[in-house]
Amino acid sequence: MIALLRARAPRAFDGTGDEVDRPAELLYSLTARQPFLDQRPPPERPKTPLTASALFTGGRDEPAIAYELQREIDTADDVDVLIAFVRFEGVRILEHHLRALVQRGGRLRVITTTYLQSTERRAVDKLIDLGALVKIAYEEEATRLHAKAWLFHRRTGFTTAYIGSSNLSKTALIDGLEWNVRLSAVATPGLINQFRATFESYWEAHRFESYQTERDHERLDRALLETRRGYELPYLALDIEPRPLQRRILDELEIERKRHGRWQNLVVAATGTGKTVIAALDYRRVATEHWLPRRASSGQWPSLLFVAHRREILSQTLAMFRTVLRDGAFGELYVDGTRPDRWTHVFASVQSLDRR
Repeated sequence: MIALLRARAPRAFDGTGDEVDRPAELLYSLTARQPFLDQRPPPERPKTPLTASALFTGGRDEPAIAYELQREIDTADDVDVLIAFVRFEGVRILEHHLRALVQRGGRLRVITTTYLQSTERRAVDKLIDLGALVKIAYEEEATRLHAKAWLFHRRTGFTTAYIGSSNLSKTALIDGLEWNVRLSAVATPGLINQFRATFESYWEAHRFESYQTERDHERLDRALLETRRGYELPYLALDIEPRPLQRRILDELEIERKRHGRWQNLVVAATGTGKTVIAALDYRRVATEHWLPRRASSGQWPSLLFVAHRREILSQTLAMFRTVLRDGAFGELYVDGTRPDRWTHVFASVQSLDRR
């Protein structure tokens, strides 16, 4: 039995009692009738018509890209994803929709990479658990894939695609200032065909290798670890000078130490006032004036633990400390599987510390 889901118009009369023709009805979808006790509503359609193209810029009046992707998945027959970075929280946002796609017989194919250490192995394993077919590019220098694109196949001919800046991460999907273009097979058939052909060529290429959790998880771990160790954080030969507000805070910290003997102090400052710069400059002062100046001058810095909640913040902070200290080898990250070797100057995430 087939149920027709359509927009119904009310009856209209011409004043003489005769019924006039109703306006045309729109057929939205066809769905198999469910058993009486399992009546499920039809999937919610994307806000943008399937025949139209659109640009999403993360604006206030635009739907978040995550919600549009969820609706696209719910109305697609098969989904192909070409994504540079796969993060666990990003997969979690789409988890139920991807699982439902596979359970109703849809095919989910994902191509990703170990480029710039940003992919998480647990995210890849989660995709496998959802029923996805996954291929990974391990050759860092040869591949350097940085694309972010989705292709939603529909046997009706209303295939759509998203191409833009959003990786499969929570920030990119929910609140990041990301730009993504939505293409339609009706409006831009040539681009859809090019997308489909290019994806197929990648899928068949030798440099993109099939991933299975039990067989390949150790290899993926090694690839991500080697990539992280080989990734050089920026170190700029610049003289960092504090702004007036930062200088005032630094002076107050020094007064607390010298005049009152208080070495445990709390600085509260608004976003954008340069707390990272303050921390780095104050650490340098403590090392060069209060610790052992001779050791600091030779690169033997006092132990340090810097804690934040995101890898991006920790990476930027470590780069700032290296710049302020003029020491490109200073510090180690402890985040997203990256572990220190020396454990002397550690920039750690809350999550990594909690797991220990």
